[in-house]
Amino acid sequence: MAPTHILVTRAGPCFDSEKTPVTVAEMSLSTLGYDSLLSGEFNISEDIDNGWKIKATMQKCVDIRNMESCDFLRSFDLVNSGCADEESEQGLYRMLFHYSRPKLDCPVQAGRYMLVDFPLFTEDNDLVVPESKISTSVFGYTFRLDGFIERPRRQIFCLEARLQLLYIRKHNWIETKHIIKETTLRPPTTVSEEDDE
Repeated sequence: MAPTHILVTRAGPCFDSEKTPVTVAEMSLSTLGYDSLLSGEFNISEDIDNGWKIKATMQKCVDIRNMESCDFLRSFDLVNSGCADEESEQGLYRMLFHYSRPKLDCPVQAGRYMLVDFPLFTEDNDLVVPESKISTSVFGYTFRLDGFIERPRRQIFCLEARLQLLYIRKHNWIETKHIIKETTLRPPTTVSEEDDE
């Protein structure tokens, strides 16, 4: 099993998303080591009441470049009652608020905002996979976030990202050369042995 890192290769609006109160532009991506930094503009056309929800849906992809190679992995509730839940459950969106310019706060107000160098720390993630599964270096995931409000229930945003699975294989080139030398098909011969033939 090999320890892995996640690299974000794309983040932006869902391709099949309808018009929503929160619109997200295509995000620009930069990397710092194995971490990804996201920056981009998003617009909120109306004030958002407290109690919004975010659902996450993941797919696993044999080849992240080809969406037809992706299959459903899992879905789960990421935020159950935005700006109205327990303080211990606010970490995810409070961090997002911190990296917004101007800074967001609860309740969410309409306006034009910029996300600036929002960090996605991935070096210490706990995903492990057999090396054979990622030998092509194109194995990955899609990660979709759907935001909703109740009364009446409607979608307020949709964001999706593509995540490529990477791992570092540590090499000891001295040991590798030693192994290759010892597993040569024909044993080494001396000049005198070749002359005898």
